[in-house]
Amino acid sequence: MVGLEGASSSNVASMTPAPVCIWDGIQVNDPEPISPIPAYAFEAMPQHSVGPGSIDSDVMHMVRRLSLKEKVGQMTQIEVGQLIDCNGELNRTAVEYWIDEWKVGSFLETPANHGGKYNWYSPKSFGAFTDAVQKIALERGSKIPVIWGLDSVRGANYVKGATIFPAGIATAATFNPQFAYDAGRIAAKDTRAAGVHWAFAPILDLAVNKLWSRTYENFGEDPYLASKMGAASVNGYQGDYKHDRSRVAACMKHFIGYGYPFDGSDRANRHIAAHELLEYYVPPFKAAIDAGVSTAMESYGVVNGEAVTISNYYLRKLLREQLGFKGMLVTDWGEINSQATMYKTAKDLTQATLLALERTSIDMSMVADDSSFANITVGLVKRGAVSDSRLDESVARILQLKKDLGLFKHPFTDQALASTVGSAQDIEAARDAVRESVTLLKNSDNILPLNKYEKVLFVGPTLNSTRYMGGGWNIHWQGPSDAEGDAIYQGFGDTVIKGVQQVTGT
Repeated sequence: MVGLEGASSSNVASMTPAPVCIWDGIQVNDPEPISPIPAYAFEAMPQHSVGPGSIDSDVMHMVRRLSLKEKVGQMTQIEVGQLIDCNGELNRTAVEYWIDEWKVGSFLETPANHGGKYNWYSPKSFGAFTDAVQKIALERGSKIPVIWGLDSVRGANYVKGATIFPAGIATAATFNPQFAYDAGRIAAKDTRAAGVHWAFAPILDLAVNKLWSRTYENFGEDPYLASKMGAASVNGYQGDYKHDRSRVAACMKHFIGYGYPFDGSDRANRHIAAHELLEYYVPPFKAAIDAGVSTAMESYGVVNGEAVTISNYYLRKLLREQLGFKGMLVTDWGEINSQATMYKTAKDLTQATLLALERTSIDMSMVADDSSFANITVGLVKRGAVSDSRLDESVARILQLKKDLGLFKHPFTDQALASTVGSAQDIEAARDAVRESVTLLKNSDNILPLNKYEKVLFVGPTLNSTRYMGGGWNIHWQGPSDAEGDAIYQGFGDTVIKGVQQVTGT
């Protein structure tokens, strides 16, 4: 069964007959139209959002009532591809398996990136998908609502019709935190419109090594500027997330030092002097914590010879004790297992899981494709290698987050939010950010501004391409495919040529 790939139980394959596969695997456009209202009420940027606090007594009571397997399930996050059948539809049997067998408390990603039938899901279609999963979670297993995570890093870039904002490096080039706030605020409501409660943003790595392929995602290399932009972004995403159901949980990432791989290649080792780490790389995260960020994501790889994912210093002493972070901490994709499979900092998955739980304050493992973390953690607790109190610490933070987001009272999508997705107001906010991000470095002989009646040659294959202009985190992680081209935008996108034509009339 396609939807159950990666599940370790030998009984999974016999749970139900394999579905009849009639789909050719070619994704199509979501037919749901986007008809936004022209404008809506929008509040001013607050000085700071409401942040995580102490654990409520009713949450602790809930934690104590959970079984071992239910606690571990809350600490497990599975990607959406495990829930999709060979026809690109929701595989309800797979959902029931993950909820019943492993009590999974969180899912992530968009179906469009993992075999769903649509290449870009509208708020209505995305919300119907997440609501169907939520309904199963409330009726089976632990009967606790799931929290859904998504990389809404530059607007709700995975939601059809949502306004895609400039990347972090361009937003920073405005030198105006209002634009970071606007992008986060609009991303939050558009993300929540799709039934998703948690945005994996803002990205607060310092873009120190320009060879690094992820430089564009961040707010540059200036700690002060990144701190100001990061705090404003947290305010935008989160605001009063404990009462405002058009907000999401923000997630500062990637803690820490991810932006300085020694040779520029992703996940390469980072060699950063201790005083430089504290003076330059820590401040943006401290600013996000002071702004009330509710979650954090740890970094890939190794800093100064120490793997971050299993580091007591980075993920307990520095993050929790010195910086005072009280929120929920999630790993990046498969990073606990990668200690054994990629970095060789653990001899096997069991040792990798033990080190992560024993040394750090990680609360949730983005596993994301199998039941290894859940299965191994249950075994570690049963044999006394990991204490039950260690699980309680993490599960309490996870359930408190779910309570703060209103999931126990309002677990399903607010369909009214869909009417604001892609509004003229949002589009103008993004265009304002683009205008302010343009930086003039040189103007020899006052060649600019151009006269619209001059003869000007525009050169390059990307002039008439929305997807190339959009870059990454743009419908898909690396942008639309060659096969999808610009057609995937269904008329929503701009190009340089369109802009020239609008200005010149020719």
